[in-house]
Amino acid sequence: MSQLSRRLILSGAAAAGVVGAAQAQENRNPGPPPPMPSFAGQTILVAGATGRTGKFVVSMLLANGAKVRAFSRNIDQAKKDVPKAEWIKADVKEVASLKGIAKGCDRVVFAIGSNSFRDPSNKPDLVDSAGVIALAQEAKAAKAKQYVLISSVGVTDPANQTATGFAAVLRYKLEGEKGLAASGVPHTIIRPVGMWDRPGGEFNVALLTNDANIGAMVSREDVAAVVLQSLASEKVLGKTFTCFNLPGFDVHAWKRDFPKIVSL
Repeated sequence: MSQLSRRLILSGAAAAGVVGAAQAQENRNPGPPPPMPSFAGQTILVAGATGRTGKFVVSMLLANGAKVRAFSRNIDQAKKDVPKAEWIKADVKEVASLKGIAKGCDRVVFAIGSNSFRDPSNKPDLVDSAGVIALAQEAKAAKAKQYVLISSVGVTDPANQTATGFAAVLRYKLEGEKGLAASGVPHTIIRPVGMWDRPGGEFNVALLTNDANIGAMVSREDVAAVVLQSLASEKVLGKTFTCFNLPGFDVHAWKRDFPKIVSL
């Protein structure tokens, strides 16, 4: 049994296809990492720039030449947390505050996830659904070239469509995905599995189309790297894929194969 088979909990008939596709990315000779894509001259709006995943997205974009615009209800604190971004006072839950926020932006990244346990006002219907859709309308008005949404694995599970409580987050995330697709904005949807705070680059990353029903984990830093690769590739427009960490000898294989993998 391979490392992948031992590490992942796979379900039903999907298991063989998931293992095969992931192992195809694992079994290749290692080599140096390819250069990160350049975003020189581009302005990219990042929603959720102070979040655990969003901070990685921002730092990578800045390191590769992008100008980053972000928004927060508390600009003073946000500037301390992420000092090199251009900050605008706005709240994703208040649609009126987003008016014109994407003007002049080339691309948009949505890296916000509702967390009503920490803040009861961050309800999933307002953040994961209405917030995603409202920002899509702003991206459309600004003629943005791409909107990358960090969603979640499991959103298409029928059991989640009638769920309440915490599980309802996935139902609202699917509503947000559908609203983004209906907006007409060129878009890419990334569905990470459970995210952990291990450093990126420790493992390879598997990218599988649609909503692969697996139990696995992925580094937040690796998710941010997937976002950057997505922002730099026309191959991912209109695509939805799951990402997860995969034990393997060549941890950079997915970066070299990215355009080919997401076209499958």
